[in-house]
Amino acid sequence: MSYQFAEELVGRTIVITGGGRSIGREMVTAAAAAKMKVAVMEVNQENLDRTISEIKKSGGDVTGYVVDLQVESQINEVIAKIEKDFGKIEVFVNNAAFHDAEDLLGSSLEMWNKTFAINTTAPFLCIKAVLPGMIARGSGSIINIGTVNSKMMIGSDSYTASKAALHAISRTVAVRYGKNNIRCNTIVPGTIATEVWQERIDRNPAVFENLKSWYPLGRVGKPSDITAAVLYLASDQAPWMTGTEFVVDGGLLAGFAPMYPVVEGSD
Repeated sequence: MSYQFAEELVGRTIVITGGGRSIGREMVTAAAAAKMKVAVMEVNQENLDRTISEIKKSGGDVTGYVVDLQVESQINEVIAKIEKDFGKIEVFVNNAAFHDAEDLLGSSLEMWNKTFAINTTAPFLCIKAVLPGMIARGSGSIINIGTVNSKMMIGSDSYTASKAALHAISRTVAVRYGKNNIRCNTIVPGTIATEVWQERIDRNPAVFENLKSWYPLGRVGKPSDITAAVLYLASDQAPWMTGTEFVVDGGLLAGFAPMYPVVEGSD
């Protein structure tokens, strides 16, 4: 995808969690290409090193930080270090996620707690850590990556519940800290084709092909689809957008494409 970068993104500081692979890696790559100052929070050292190395070779201004988002002290230490290294955090993207595909009866308490720790508690802690600096400067953009699962039943029960809570956090931050000129929005992706799906692809190599018919635009999403929305919300092109759910789902939530012909009898 060819991005249209807003001029004001140049030099703006952005922090992206889970930026070592998948959608996060595309975000990091595009932000660096927009000449933003990019900090990457990632638990996997190998993925982090590979991403940082490749982007630096292209001239990007990017720094990596290893952090386990299940550990509050590590989150606080790393964010404090980023603020020291960069001077400020202007945009923060809660992208890192953990996906448990089990239903409620199949979910153990351990997996339920881990899912909420990474998908809900970690964003809460990250937001709590970056807010003081944003409040002091009187500006900031916080972007949380949610999911269409939080809007309707699609399975993956603990993942769905944890992301629905994140949607609520976005609204809370937007309303409570709007007076400080801090915007907080949720991006709501549909199915995005990444390596995160590999286990399901192994079980069903045609999974993306099977899902295409549910999307009015006739395809599943790409990491660039979500990244474009992140860069928009990070820019000055969305100054009056806050507390919103920015749906980027190929039309899935608008209606189930295979259903209406059956209802109409026109299939």
